[in-house]
Amino acid sequence: MTNTTGKFQKFVEDNLKIIVTVLAFFVTMYVQHTNNTARIAELQSKCVDLETRIANQYDRINAIKLDKAVFEATMAQFSSIQYDLREMRDDIKELLKNYR
Repeated sequence: MTNTTGKFQKFVEDNLKIIVTVLAFFVTMYVQHTNNTARIAELQSKCVDLETRIANQYDRINAIKLDKAVFEATMAQFSSIQYDLREMRDDIKELLKNYR
């Protein structure tokens, strides 16, 4: 056992720089992975918020289109009513002329 422990200790002493470099590399990779995972979760949350905003904007646009369609229909009805009123006024004038 002493021989194995001695060999291991000598291996560590001889390759300490490489071992530290490899460990630092793996720690750095782990930290980057953790940060990237947190960033991905944050970006997914922002995407959901943006999709909600976009859906709300489309709802508003559709409501505006509906309001415009209702306005145009109302204006068409007013135009029709205005025409009918002119016609009725002319008919009343004609009746009054004939009545006198």
